[in-house]
Amino acid sequence: MPFQQNFLPQFRDSDPDGLIGLRGCLRWFQDIHTWYLHNIDKGNDVIPEKYGAAWVYTRYRVRLAHKLDYTENVDMTTWMEPYRQPVLVKQDFIIRQHGRVAAEGKLETCLFSLSRQRPLRLGAIEFPEGMPEVIDSDIQDFVPAQRTAEGMVERYRRAVRYADLDKNRHMNNLRYIEMFLDAYDSAFWNAFNPTEAQINFLSQSREGETLSVQSRAEGDRLLLAAAHGDGSLAAAAVFVGTPA
Repeated sequence: MPFQQNFLPQFRDSDPDGLIGLRGCLRWFQDIHTWYLHNIDKGNDVIPEKYGAAWVYTRYRVRLAHKLDYTENVDMTTWMEPYRQPVLVKQDFIIRQHGRVAAEGKLETCLFSLSRQRPLRLGAIEFPEGMPEVIDSDIQDFVPAQRTAEGMVERYRRAVRYADLDKNRHMNNLRYIEMFLDAYDSAFWNAFNPTEAQINFLSQSREGETLSVQSRAEGDRLLLAAAHGDGSLAAAAVFVGTPA
């Protein structure tokens, strides 16, 4: 049975227009995934100490039907897709407000050994069987992402600081979302009007490291990347825009 959560929208998740868009929805994906796993005692609040492991997010995808406001609570539904092998896990999300779908998408995550710094099978944390569910939906799957910053232009540089870190001691994935949005000003985003986004996390960034934020436009698509000093990518994103 899908996991459901009803909650009050928070102004801290809003865009400069005062409404909640892609950025807020991606935060909520991580929130409900956390609640979902905490509910079965397998969340990142438990497994680092108990199993020496942590959930690491590898991809997010979201499509926004309309922005959300504060006049009514939000209903979120999530479920885990059946997996081919017990390493990478996909989880689907639907966000509703005012009786209709406001946003939908998915994330991909894997278990990671904190000492060995490599992926683990779900059995390593005694993950319960029977969690995956087959549920019909029209949620779009992930699309291939760029693996290099070839052809991109550097927009600015960003140092990884203390406030960026999470329990895994690397830069929290949600920080990359804001980092990519900061590559352009509000006039650009108001005109571009993004309604879809996918972010791929390719390698970890540590405290003290400086990342190069780069981008390239392709029609209604905006490609962004965060590059390490050696040119390899920490994260890559694509935003799809529509006329405002």
